[in-house]
Amino acid sequence: MTWIMYRWVWRLQSPLHIGIGPAGSLACTRLYIPAHALWGALTAELARRRHTPASPQDYRRVGNEIRSKTRLSYLFPAEATENGWRAWLPEISSSEGLVWKREDNNSSESYRRFRNKLLTTRPGTAIDPLTDSAEEGTLRETEVIQPFWGSENQLKPVAFVGYLFVKDENLFSEILEVTELFIGADTRYGLGNLVRIELEENPQDFFGKQVDLDTESPRVGTDTALAHVRVNEPPEAAMVGDWEILQQWDRGVRIEGLCWVPGSRIDSPDDVWFEILGSGLWRKVREEA
Repeated sequence: MTWIMYRWVWRLQSPLHIGIGPAGSLACTRLYIPAHALWGALTAELARRRHTPASPQDYRRVGNEIRSKTRLSYLFPAEATENGWRAWLPEISSSEGLVWKREDNNSSESYRRFRNKLLTTRPGTAIDPLTDSAEEGTLRETEVIQPFWGSENQLKPVAFVGYLFVKDENLFSEILEVTELFIGADTRYGLGNLVRIELEENPQDFFGKQVDLDTESPRVGTDTALAHVRVNEPPEAAMVGDWEILQQWDRGVRIEGLCWVPGSRIDSPDDVWFEILGSGLWRKVREEA
């Protein structure tokens, strides 16, 4: 059955932290939302809508259903333009290293400048219950994506843009009713609140790239990976970029592996596509031109 592709936009309502690991006393954040985090938020929301209260088995069934009947892209930060919301996407440049480019190709920012436009920090500390004051040695800061772009001229809201692939009308109808999600860390304190403001069918392209929806999993024709790609996974194709050990949690089980980070690219003259897996990771697929 052919996949149906939708482009959706989620506006950030409160600071967002998607952990990537600490740097000293600073808890760092990613600049995008991985598909695994989005899958977890959707699973929790749909399980609670179907079952009150939801049991661990309910979460497992709903999570497995979403993975088998949908594919989720990563969500990337976006800003409002005259032509609608335009996402900023990571890309490895041979001359500048990692840069962020707006999908309409009108703007480009270095990694450092882009972080400065998007991030702020929140201080925190543990409280000593005996003295009711800050516990010694626990002062820390947490990086968060702020709801507004850092700009000297005007406040511009931050949104996240990505794609939803579905092949089950009933499940899509349920997802359509979800207009608010909490994603990332400290959601019980109000962080990571996103509200869906757009969702429209888009069968033509994936961030301007060609797509194939008539395969077992959707495929994207691009030389730049917009998700994590496992290292040394066939077919062999030279890639340029950075590695990281990706660690994710699934119902208390830690899943990890060495991956190319988003923005890494294929350094090959051949026609190489990427397949979007149920886990949200991408896998290289070689096709005939």
